[in-house]
Amino acid sequence: MEKRGGRVVSRKLLAALGKVDRSCTQSHITYTFHIEEPADQLRIEFSYSPKLLEDKQAAREIITVSMERYGYERADSGGGGWEKYAPLQNLLTLSLDDPQRHRGAAHRPAPQQRHVIGEGFASPGFVPGANPAGLWRLTLSLHAVVTETCDYRIEVWEEEESDEDVGSV
Repeated sequence: MEKRGGRVVSRKLLAALGKVDRSCTQSHITYTFHIEEPADQLRIEFSYSPKLLEDKQAAREIITVSMERYGYERADSGGGGWEKYAPLQNLLTLSLDDPQRHRGAAHRPAPQQRHVIGEGFASPGFVPGANPAGLWRLTLSLHAVVTETCDYRIEVWEEEESDEDVGSV
């Protein structure tokens, strides 16, 4: 948030740590948080790890099963076979809803992300506008979990500009 003479005051609204496994693929986890009064800006910090499935044998098994299920060429045939689909990657994404409407989504492959939502600006994929008081919903979409487990962290911060001068008495 840009400071305009005062200082930025941040307050954490949500802190979530989790661990998911392959059985969670194509599911969603929803978190809610409450904003007491309209907020100047929200900041979302999101990360997950690992990004890549490093185990080539595990990748081959997953890709081969998927190729057979969906009618692709045989995994052991020419044309690159299963290897052209490697390396496999985990993909976790975020969507956000305020008390009245959908505010957007960050369907990006990056395992570390920062998003900002404010009246005059929003990160790509999100809608700028007032951040009303009330119950908000953040949805974590687990598109693909290909590693044995995947850890994630989500933090949502409310940021306000304050005109208080903390250096004077």
